[in-house]
Amino acid sequence: MAITKVWIEEGCIVCNACEAECPDVFHVTEDSCHIKGDARVDGHENENRDEKAALKADLQTSLEDSIIAAAAGCPVDVIKYDLVTNTEASAPVAAIEPAVEPVAVAPAAVVAAPVPPIVVEAATEAVAQVTAVPVIPVIPAPPAVVIAEPAPTAVAAGPYVFDYKTAPNRQVVMPKTVPLPSLNTYQEEQKAAVAADEAKWAKQQADFETAKAKAEAEGKDAPKPPVKPAPKKNETDMEFPVPTEATDPDLLRLMELLDGKVSQAFEQSGELTLQVHPDGLIEALMFCKGDASLRYEMLADQTATHYPAANGFAFSVVYQLTSITRRKRLRIRVLVKEGQELESAVQIYPSANWMEREIFDMFGIRFSGHPDLTRILCPDDWEGFPLRKEYPTLGWGQRDIDFREDRSGVLMRMAMEKAGNMGINLKVPKAD
Repeated sequence: MAITKVWIEEGCIVCNACEAECPDVFHVTEDSCHIKGDARVDGHENENRDEKAALKADLQTSLEDSIIAAAAGCPVDVIKYDLVTNTEASAPVAAIEPAVEPVAVAPAAVVAAPVPPIVVEAATEAVAQVTAVPVIPVIPAPPAVVIAEPAPTAVAAGPYVFDYKTAPNRQVVMPKTVPLPSLNTYQEEQKAAVAADEAKWAKQQADFETAKAKAEAEGKDAPKPPVKPAPKKNETDMEFPVPTEATDPDLLRLMELLDGKVSQAFEQSGELTLQVHPDGLIEALMFCKGDASLRYEMLADQTATHYPAANGFAFSVVYQLTSITRRKRLRIRVLVKEGQELESAVQIYPSANWMEREIFDMFGIRFSGHPDLTRILCPDDWEGFPLRKEYPTLGWGQRDIDFREDRSGVLMRMAMEKAGNMGINLKVPKAD
């Protein structure tokens, strides 16, 4: 068998399944799938929908299995191809002795032989002119051209795994910095800025000495010495709020109660932040809720942030606490490594149940002791965690089907058919 032509019908959802199976023929672009010019006789690259250009002769048989697998893996069945089946020719008939008189063979004898039905008449006329031989030769059938549909057995079980590295619209550029807001980060940035200014000033002085020595050697006037620039003054009333040392009584009280389990505590723009070690998280939350001088009764929010370029941690989990009686807010933060589990806060704040499920669903962070740690927004079989930095903005292909851009109506018809099979009364909306 050989595949002579391959083309793409309307309705491609740019899922990259075909290029992953057969990159020598298929090329996925931003809006459709193309047949590569290197694989076609005419050398053009497009859907090959109108031209129906043939594949190169050396690729018709060598890439047959790959093309069939690509068509079977297409979720919307838009890959079509011409499959040519050639029956091998039989052995040549032996030489006929002229002394033997020819014997006519009845048509029934020809039908009984293993000859394809489409060549029965031709075989009958040919055999009638042949002398009697022990075996009636089988005349090969002409090549038959059929448009093959993807075989049902070739479809892989389970969801399709996209090749994210070759998908043009799912490239991810990982961040190279760690913008973790904290007092230590701010102090390190200030030190780095001062060191950069000093290095720049030292270079200016070295350049001046070099230019001065060159001028003296040539008998010219010495250049003017450089002047160190004065710090720029802020002539506006806008000041960037920077982190400062902790002076609030609540932060000082927690630092005293936790006894060394606090990484850092700082204030910024009136907000209180306490960063604790993972082993001191539950103890800190218990003090915040149960201590008489604190009384943070409500867990207003719990969320996380992914820092893939960080050293020593990968995630930051934040607990936003609110004291209703004292009208005050406090932020508890803990840094988590990849694969590290945190103890669930449901035992202290029951509202953490749904928040921790959302963090697990979006980031993959697990909480030990949680009563039901399952996905809450994505389906159970969803692949990946959407709020991680390595997750593409357009997703990993789970929601590529958009009915609003389904110009050919293929996806809408498929949805209507599946909905009818499930007994769902799905109707296409119409404008009144």
